[in-house]
Amino acid sequence: MSTSERFSAFHAEPLFTELPKPSQTPVTVVAPMMAMPPTLTPKQILVHHSADEWEEFIYEWVSALKEADYVDVVRMGGSNDRGADIAAFLTLSKTDGPWHCFQCKHYDKAISGTVAYPEILKIHSAVAEQQYKVLPERYVFVAPKVGGSFTQLLAKPSTLRTAFFEWADKNATKLAQEYGEAPLKRALHLAGQSDFSRFEAGNLDRILEQHSTTPHHVRRFGTRLPDRPAVPAAPADHAPEETRYVQQLLDVYHEKWGCSPNAPDEARAHHKAGPNLQRQREAFYCAEQLRMFARDSVPEGTFESLQSDVYSGVSEVEEDDFPTGYARMKAVLAAARDMQLGSNVLIHYVKPEDRKGICHQLANEDRLTWVQEEL
Repeated sequence: MSTSERFSAFHAEPLFTELPKPSQTPVTVVAPMMAMPPTLTPKQILVHHSADEWEEFIYEWVSALKEADYVDVVRMGGSNDRGADIAAFLTLSKTDGPWHCFQCKHYDKAISGTVAYPEILKIHSAVAEQQYKVLPERYVFVAPKVGGSFTQLLAKPSTLRTAFFEWADKNATKLAQEYGEAPLKRALHLAGQSDFSRFEAGNLDRILEQHSTTPHHVRRFGTRLPDRPAVPAAPADHAPEETRYVQQLLDVYHEKWGCSPNAPDEARAHHKAGPNLQRQREAFYCAEQLRMFARDSVPEGTFESLQSDVYSGVSEVEEDDFPTGYARMKAVLAAARDMQLGSNVLIHYVKPEDRKGICHQLANEDRLTWVQEEL
């Protein structure tokens, strides 16, 4: 990807102290609220975010900018961030190679040049003092509100450069005390050679549009989930990831109808085992599709919580005594079908087949066992 292409995709080693991934509630558990439209728009919610929440929101957004081809995104954070709140790397060289900087500003008022100039100086100082090897190709100010005059200034890099140096001259004494005369001179010398077109401001409407495609959006703003895609049919051939639960089904059919436990084709050809196997596989793939939908739409752990709810509801049924594994499986699937699920955000998207399929996912992990040996 060329530099120009990377610039169009809007959207370091021991030097960095990487902060944790975006925080999440233990599980998304707001199904009743999410069934209703949010009382505040996402823009209104963001206005009330703290500075830390705003930075986390921007981190979520930048991390999801797939078209930018970032190999990694890290939060620098803290008072010693060296001019970069969030760094996005385009190569494994990190800040020794091409990278993008996202500077997060969350104020009641719109940001202006007086907010930006100190940050512009800071990033040039960091490079002049070799804290970073190169300047970022893009330096993006991200704030809930960006002043109109500042937006116009960013559109004219040469004018921005002039305004920056006027600010530096006006505050020369204070800046010399803050940086030291020699480091300040080096930073300003580098700024004099710098391409000020690297500086820009994020467009909040576009940021929200792109953020809405991430699993974090529903948690942060309480919005509706997208429509669940149609469930594809189970493939004709068994996939490697089906091995364990299919083997459990073959054990059931062996016990019930005498089919070979080592011959799936024999079970498929059986007049009762064959249709049953196909139904169970369809249920498994239905649940797998729900898992993938959850992966792309809700925070990590949401689907796993749903699985845990199902397991809690059927595990005691599975532990009961049954004459056959077939009877045990039927009882467990019926319990899953009839049970009341908790307040998981996915509840409105769960089909009856998902409940059965989740049982087979659990069997695939040996959390449920149909044919149990008597001790």
